[in-house]
Order: sequence, then C-alpha cells, then structure tokens
Amino acid sequence: MEKTVEKTSAGDSARTTFFFAAGSDPKRAHGLNRMGWIREVVLGSNASPTESSYFGVMTSSPEESFAHAQKAIDGPQGGRSVYSAVNGRHIAGHSRSALTHFEFPADAVWSDQRLIDEAQAKFKANVNWRETAWPDPNSAPHTFLFEMAALLKARARHAVGRYIYNEQEYALELDAAQTGAGAARLIPVRGKVRNLRTGRQTPFQLWMEEGSGSVVPVRIDFQPRSFLRLTFEAVPAVG
Repeated sequence: MEKTVEKTSAGDSARTTFFFAAGSDPKRAHGLNRMGWIREVVLGSNASPTESSYFGVMTSSPEESFAHAQKAIDGPQGGRSVYSAVNGRHIAGHSRSALTHFEFPADAVWSDQRLIDEAQAKFKANVNWRETAWPDPNSAPHTFLFEMAALLKARARHAVGRYIYNEQEYALELDAAQTGAGAARLIPVRGKVRNLRTGRQTPFQLWMEEGSGSVVPVRIDFQPRSFLRLTFEAVPAVG
C-alpha cells in the first residue's frame, strides 16, 4: 500500500494531491494479482474546494460469492485481466464522471505506464459520461480521499462526512480510540462507508501513528465482501 498527500500554493490558490495505491502479493494471495490506485487533485481551501478531479484504475473483481472466489483461485493465472478505470471532475454544485472497462496483461503493476496510458485512452473514446447537480452552489462536492484526510486530521473521537464518487453520494463515519496501543503506539480507527442510494455498508479499520500528525495510515483492514477480508500495509513512497 502506498499513500501520499502533497500540497502546493501560489498566492491565494492552493492545490492538494492525494494518491493511494494498493496491491496483492501473489505469493501470499494464492497466485492472485489484484491491484488498484486512485489520484485526486483538489483546488481551493480545505473547507470549501473550488474544483477537484480524480482518476483511478483497478483490477476488476467480479466474484460475488465464496464459490466464485474459489474458482478464480483454482483457475489458471496469468494471461489478461479485465480492469476498471474511473474519471471524474467536480466543480461548485456539479459533478461529472465516467466508468469504463478494458483488458490488459494480468501481471501488470499499478505504476506500469502502459496500463496508465491504456486507461486514459479509453476516455477519449465513446464512454458514458454522467452529470449531477448538487445542492451547494458555492463548493465543489468532496471526493473520497479528500474527505477521509479531513476527518482524520480532525482527530475527533467520532467524525462523519460525505463525498461523491461516480455520481453516487456516500456517508463516511469514523470512530477513533483515545490513545494508541502496542510498542508502536498505533491508534485504531474503525470506519464504515454507506452508499446513500442503496444503503449498502462497507466496514474498515485503520491504524494511525499516535502523535505523528499524519493522515496516512500505516495499516488498513477492509472487507469488500462477506467472504473477503483484505489487509493493506504501508510501504515507503517511491519517486
């Protein structure tokens, strides 16, 4: 797992770039090579961003049951996989995004420039762009990494926020312990994401370094399916 936050400013303008990438180790995941990454660029203040954009790519994981997951593990590895790519832009009171799919070699890593170029090229073709108007005309709708960072920075025992992803609104809720535990003094933060249209909830847990002031977790536990639990551990950023 790699996660970074970069801030730059020039005069009255501010730009914050959030980046998150994660992937499986095939040696520890029964040969499965799954990965994904997303980058967000937010302009304006933390309280009221004026514009934001996001772009991401991930291995498509269609398994909806334990039997489907077992079949994927038992099947032949390598060859080509289906990837999903998302592209979105938010401005005051408005959002626009598209989701597309494409095939690429299954052994690709998230930093493969060919994979990135292939994903970007898909949005130059005929994809289904969708647009939504939102109630606040003075602020761009929040994005996922932006909202997560804002709630973690507040260091509150309980924090609630909302964000927009792929034209759907989500509630984000965090509950943090008061003090860290263990030799490394890590603070556990329990969270959940709820799709406000479907009601579907996804639980997760983060571990933050106590006293560091960083919004980058050192570990993430995430359960996207009832039969699937994923653990991401931080690695040093490259480049």
